[in-house]
Amino acid sequence: MMLTLTSERRLTVQTAGIICAVTAILVYLNTLDCGICFDDEPAIKNNKDLLPATSWSQLLWHDFWGQPLDSPTSHKSYRPLCVATFRLNYLLHELQPMGYHLVNVLLHSAVCFLYVQLCGVVFGEAWPALIAGLLFAVHPIHTEAVAGVVGRAESLSALFFLLSIFSYREAVLSSKGCRHWVLSLVLMLCSVLSKEQGITVVAVCATYDAFIAQKMDLSSAMQLLHTVELQKKVPKWFRSLLIRALLLLAFTVTVMVVRVKIMKAELPVFTVHDNPAVALPTPYRQLHWLYLCFVNSWLLLSPTFLCADWTMGTIPLITSITDPRNLATIATFAAITTLGVYGISKSERTNNVVVFALSLIIFPFIPASNFFFPVGFVVAERILYVPSMGFCMLVALGAWLAKKNGRFFNSLMTVGIVCLLATHSAKTAMRNRDWYSDITLFTSAVHSNPNNGKVYNNLGHEYEKMGNFTAAEELFRTASKVQPDDIGAFINLGRILKAEERFKESEEAYEVAVELMPKGKTFRVAPSHINVYYNLANLIKLEPTRLQEAYELYQTALSMKPDFVEAHINKGDLLLKMNRTVEAKTSFEKAIFYNPDYTDAYYNLGSTYIQLGQKREAERSYRKALAIDRNHLYSGLSLALLLQESYEKDKLLEAKDLLQHVLAIDPDNSKASFHLALLYLDLKDIENSEQMFLQTLRIQPDYRSALYNLGLLYNHLHKYAEAAAQLSRLAAMYPNHLNGVQLLGDCYMRLQLPQKAREMYELVLSQNPKHMTALHNLGVVKAEAGNFTEAMKLFSQTLELDPSHEAAKRHLEQARLQLKSAQNSSSTGRNANSR
Repeated sequence: MMLTLTSERRLTVQTAGIICAVTAILVYLNTLDCGICFDDEPAIKNNKDLLPATSWSQLLWHDFWGQPLDSPTSHKSYRPLCVATFRLNYLLHELQPMGYHLVNVLLHSAVCFLYVQLCGVVFGEAWPALIAGLLFAVHPIHTEAVAGVVGRAESLSALFFLLSIFSYREAVLSSKGCRHWVLSLVLMLCSVLSKEQGITVVAVCATYDAFIAQKMDLSSAMQLLHTVELQKKVPKWFRSLLIRALLLLAFTVTVMVVRVKIMKAELPVFTVHDNPAVALPTPYRQLHWLYLCFVNSWLLLSPTFLCADWTMGTIPLITSITDPRNLATIATFAAITTLGVYGISKSERTNNVVVFALSLIIFPFIPASNFFFPVGFVVAERILYVPSMGFCMLVALGAWLAKKNGRFFNSLMTVGIVCLLATHSAKTAMRNRDWYSDITLFTSAVHSNPNNGKVYNNLGHEYEKMGNFTAAEELFRTASKVQPDDIGAFINLGRILKAEERFKESEEAYEVAVELMPKGKTFRVAPSHINVYYNLANLIKLEPTRLQEAYELYQTALSMKPDFVEAHINKGDLLLKMNRTVEAKTSFEKAIFYNPDYTDAYYNLGSTYIQLGQKREAERSYRKALAIDRNHLYSGLSLALLLQESYEKDKLLEAKDLLQHVLAIDPDNSKASFHLALLYLDLKDIENSEQMFLQTLRIQPDYRSALYNLGLLYNHLHKYAEAAAQLSRLAAMYPNHLNGVQLLGDCYMRLQLPQKAREMYELVLSQNPKHMTALHNLGVVKAEAGNFTEAMKLFSQTLELDPSHEAAKRHLEQARLQLKSAQNSSSTGRNANSR
């Protein structure tokens, strides 16, 4: 139940909540035209769980990024409810960013409204609730959680977090609270399914129950112990409190056990650069992690320098007991301890606010504190979304107490709060624009954290996507200088140098990355770093003498990551080059085993079956690829060519449909249009065949086979001029296409152009003196020109190649007779002259 509390100016908590909700919308309105950037890419653009083809049930077995939870590459973040909201966005508008950002803004607005209602319950006043709500609504630390699409996990979890507190409160206050109890547990579960830290609402509810609902403090706790010791009896209210606490504990244990089973009791793999303190020895590791509590507290107090990524060298490691930063840690925990002692010293309103605010700060932060297990970041602004609620409560409490200390302090505090809200609003509005694109975000990060090599890498990736390799190379080199042991920086540098065809430098960069790889079985290797072996293999396999070396690199990558599907694929391609076809088939089959929906693997397997002469198996592989992706062009084209070989009408018609589908997707696919032209010939559809040959040549004017076959078609249709036009283009571009040049000579003969025909036949014979057709046809040209001696010589050469050549026999005999006749005529003429 939401309370309506009235101040001397009749401000209600509901009105305060609406003011804060509207303010939140106004401050984040300029995020609506932001794009999908940074972590949004893998969570939204590359997440198959958003696609309608994916079963909704898969969300329960995949992590936040769409990876199976039992995969070694899984991040182990389990947030199916949040992913479900992304999927609903996708169903409505696919990848249009505005819809995703609009939902985030509205969620933040709803959280602000509920937060103000909670503050109203805790403060018992509307004005401090308004101050806390406004500060929460505009605090710059929330920019990542609201402007970044993946930040929805924070606001969605917070929404259920707050609702579960209200429901729990009703369960405590109501005499018939069973319904509210069940609802509270359901809402707690929803919070956990939105983001893991939602489980900490259990501790916040227990704090509310003990210190606010039951009004416990140090003196009452001591009195309770004294009563139990003397009377050997537990008071009814305390018994009820214990039962509720045990129920909350049972719920927590159940959720944690299920969560551990779902993630297969495995922690995600992070590199030392994600959380550098992991590599420190005790006690420096613990000192550094404790210092991070101060850093996070300072971000709430002074959110001046904000960054999307705080990994690597952003915060120098504490490697000495005498490091002065340890004093900041001591001061932080001293302040928290002082507030905690003050909060439990009495059971008054002010004390209750302090205790409850501390519970909101401390408990939701614990999962990210490294206290129980290392996390994959140094600092993450988004995880302060719920803890900032407690911080804003403390600020509002201070302002409210100052308000009660006279007009001067009231005025001073009012001016201070107004200035704070104004500067925070301006900072948030400006920070929102950093999330406009990856370029703006990472450029901002480089300025904020120049010692973080990862942000240089990220910015370099963006310039690489834009094709600005020079800028990308410079950024990758900077990353490798800022963080000399960053494997990823050298992998990126090697990749960009390869793209620039600077292969020697690329190999050198990859070799540095290989040297930096951790050695020994005790080290855990980040899956992305295994790419160095894969990338280096892809590079050196370009050299025919280094194929075995490339093979060994693929083997190394696969020994570290057996489900590295791309490595299996490329290894298979390499084995084909090495004429190890059977092994290549096995490699493609392994790729399919690890990813049964990988269309490229089925295509490559089908092509391998073709080499092995197993056409039926090849057809089956191509069909599997098309069953997964109807638009997989290579499989569609290859299956069409395979069916075309059968010359069975049903298969020819299916091949026609496949080729037409390929062209519908890729109208400029010259290979598909050429083979469709041939298929029309097989189907005796001459008109369409001609049109497809012409279309092929419009797409690719130098398509050798299309020029020849169109010329051949025109020749069969007795369109000798059209045939000569195509074949002359062929001869000009490909003078070594002997059959085409010979056919052009035949066309010239038909067109009564013997001189041009003779040139074509002679061109053929200059390259292949034993070209039988050219020999014969040149002989015909010579005979028609009256050069019977040379003609007879050419016909004789033809018969030497093929003694059964009937036309050559006939033409040789005719040439003899014509030569004899010519000689007789010449002799008769000479005799007449002598007389």
